[in-house]
Amino acid sequence: MATIAIIISIALSAVLGALLWDRKAENDKLSEVVKRQQEANMELLKRVPVKNEGGAAEGPQPLTVEKIADAVRMEGFFPEVEDTGVRFKAQGESFYVDAERLPLVFILKGYNVDPADWEMDMLRNAAHRMSDALIMVKATISDDEKTLNFFVAAQDRNYESFRANLSSYMRIIEDGQRKMNEEYNRLVDEKREAALRANPVIPSVQPENKVMS
Repeated sequence: MATIAIIISIALSAVLGALLWDRKAENDKLSEVVKRQQEANMELLKRVPVKNEGGAAEGPQPLTVEKIADAVRMEGFFPEVEDTGVRFKAQGESFYVDAERLPLVFILKGYNVDPADWEMDMLRNAAHRMSDALIMVKATISDDEKTLNFFVAAQDRNYESFRANLSSYMRIIEDGQRKMNEEYNRLVDEKREAALRANPVIPSVQPENKVMS
């Protein structure tokens, strides 16, 4: 009987040991799964915006020259970064974002002007009239009368705001350019008609409308 009891005791110990070993292996496996899940959660947390005590996402990114370049790139254009601004081309025409006085920025579109091709007094007058008529866009002619710039002055305090508004600024400049062209051609027509009234013998030739492009 004693021998049988010993055999039974040894068998029970072996079974219990096997069960405990299986449980340990299962716990080790579960611990490894939990560890991998925790690592995955940490990676996900890195992508979540940091929130303040009120639960709101952290504030927008400040506007810098580099962020202006990012906004230009997001619009599908290739930015050329300078110390205090960014140049880029859109539909073959040149734009420049002057960021020297951030958060105030100037979005400019410039043209070379040949005085031989334009009535400069009328061009200057048309630029002034357009600037007075429209609120955001203005036009200036350089002192040497070789450059005409259309520009919008804006105060975007962060990258998100500038990125959202950039395409609108470009459209506003286009509107100003179109308005100035109309004003210039109207002034030219008025001058021609006045000359015809003063001297009817002058041949009536309809001049081609000028477009700043």
